[in-house]
Amino acid sequence: MKLWVPLAIGALVVPAALTAFGFSLYGQELQTALSASTESAVVESLMPVRDGAGRPHVQPVAVPVLPAHLAQQAVHDLFSSHHVKGVTFAPGTATLVGRGEAVRHALAGLLRTTTGSVTLVAHAWDGETVSHRCDALAGERAGLLRQYLTEQGVRGEITTRVVVDPVWGPPTDFGPQIDVLIS
Repeated sequence: MKLWVPLAIGALVVPAALTAFGFSLYGQELQTALSASTESAVVESLMPVRDGAGRPHVQPVAVPVLPAHLAQQAVHDLFSSHHVKGVTFAPGTATLVGRGEAVRHALAGLLRTTTGSVTLVAHAWDGETVSHRCDALAGERAGLLRQYLTEQGVRGEITTRVVVDPVWGPPTDFGPQIDVLIS
């Protein structure tokens, strides 16, 4: 047998064994990281470590924290990637429309990792409701988004502001939106 044959076999077997070992230890994390899904997933994990005496124990993995200015840029990038100006609602209702649900879900995942305080600026269009109480409708939308973010684990202060825009948006807009400011 040629001398290079065992080396070639070893070059194939060793990486496969290491890959199998990695999946046996960190299978869930790897499956989530390698998933084709565009939905962000939260994986709470514990990392095995050894103390000075060599005894294994587990400790929580630290979640990276985004400073406020980077989180604001990430929110802008999120909205741009979905081709929206904010979390969008159907005119005259507090119902999400267009990509509102996907944006809301991704926004919660992003805001869980920020250190800044969050301000939700809820827009309404003048004349959007029959009662002409657009400010109340915008406040309701902001309250629903704040409740959702809190339920999804966003910590810190979340304040709301209402803006009634004097004119309706262009026909390409899905509807009134909520902007997100991080400071």
